[in-house]
Order: sequence, then C-alpha cells, then structure tokens
Amino acid sequence: MSDLPQQDVSRELAARLARGDEAAFAELYDACADHLYGYLAARLGSRDAASDVVQNVFLRAVKSRRRFRKVESPVAYMFEIARNEAARMATKRRDFADVLPATETYATANEATDDAEVVAAALQRLDADARELVELKIYAGLTFREIADVVGRPPATVATQYRRALASLREWLARQYR
Repeated sequence: MSDLPQQDVSRELAARLARGDEAAFAELYDACADHLYGYLAARLGSRDAASDVVQNVFLRAVKSRRRFRKVESPVAYMFEIARNEAARMATKRRDFADVLPATETYATANEATDDAEVVAAALQRLDADARELVELKIYAGLTFREIADVVGRPPATVATQYRRALASLREWLARQYR
C-alpha cells in the first residue's frame, strides 16, 4: 500500500472502511486521532471535551461507515465530522453554561506556559474562520487540500486565507512585544 500514490491509498482505505474492516478503522485511528484531539482541544478549549468529541467522531464514523464509499480522503472526512461535533458541543456550551467553564482557554486546558497563553490570546483576535484554518493547519496538521475538503473552499483560497491569518498574528504579536 505504501508504494501507491497518497490519493490511491486514501481511496483504498475509504473502501475498506465502507466495508467495515476493523483493521482499516485502526489505521484511520492511528493516522488521525492525535491530530483530531489537538484540533478539538484548541477549538473547544478543553482536553476533556476534546477527548469526548474524538470518541464521538469515531463512533459516528463507524455507524455511518457506508459514507466512506463517497470519500476521497478519510482523514479530511474525519475532520468534517469533528468540526460538526465541535459545533454541537459549542451549542451545548451556550445552552448549558455550567457544563464547561466559559473562561477555560486552550492554554489553561493544556497546562500551558506563558508562551502558549500568548498564542491563545493572539488566536482569539482572529475571526472564527481564520482561527479555524490556523487550528486545522497547526494543531491538526492537515494539508491545504484536506483543509479545503473540511471547510468546503478551494485549496488555493484556503492557503491564501491561512497566510493572511498568519500575517495578522505576526503583526499583532510584533505590536505586543516591541
């Protein structure tokens, strides 16, 4: 399988997932669980919530395994599911403010250092779309093509918006630390 182009590997994995191949789900878990967790911890601001959502993402994937027949990138598809689950979690947060502390940040959730707190504060200055692109690229480790699949935009647009977001972060950090 490793001699095949990445796209063929993804399609072959998707076909195996659609058939319910347990080994394929184990491969998918190994390929993306840590990246999903990082993305969700950043997105939700809580390691506990991220763990819960990662579990839900994989449960949804198993339950709807036949959908993998139409998927070109199983990893990108998992991030689509994660994105939807994170939105559901955010809705629950608004509805039940006591479920997760509203003031908990990514930095405190990860027992972060001062540097990470600064990065978290800088990320909060971005609009939600730009922040999500940065989180998907940095915390999740997705390619621009995978991010494009997740957010439903062309890869070139995603790359441009990502670079603009980084430029905005650099500018804000430079002003803060002159």
